[in-house]
Amino acid sequence: MRTEATVIAIENEYAIVESERSSACEGCHKKQDGEGCSVCSLMGGERKISAKAKNPISAGVGDRVIIESATGRMLWYAVLVFLLPLAVGILAYITAAMLTDQGVWQFLAALLGFLGTFIGVFAYSEIVRKKRCDIEIVEIIVRHDSAN
Repeated sequence: MRTEATVIAIENEYAIVESERSSACEGCHKKQDGEGCSVCSLMGGERKISAKAKNPISAGVGDRVIIESATGRMLWYAVLVFLLPLAVGILAYITAAMLTDQGVWQFLAALLGFLGTFIGVFAYSEIVRKKRCDIEIVEIIVRHDSAN
């Protein structure tokens, strides 16, 4: 997966880059009209996101760059965030339904399974984020002139 970003800081062999968050709203007809819609606003279509990236080509602060990450890894993260909580919630509901006929307990089991998965995903994310960097700067599009 490739996207454009701007280098906002340098930390040894890494760079902190900032890019606009891409979203499902890219093709929204209201966005093209300049209005935007409530769904696009809720999804954060206009917000920026920053990340740590490997900087093997020595990009500098202010440079406009292309960053790249493995598509398979990004799909894995999407599965962890979107599908795993749903699957665990459904599994918890089914398990509770086999143990009790009370709907309240079934609902609570599903809710705890769903929300509990996010705690696990967050812990996994914190561990992985500290051990590896999945983003790399692969090209400098526009070099910022620091003399200006």
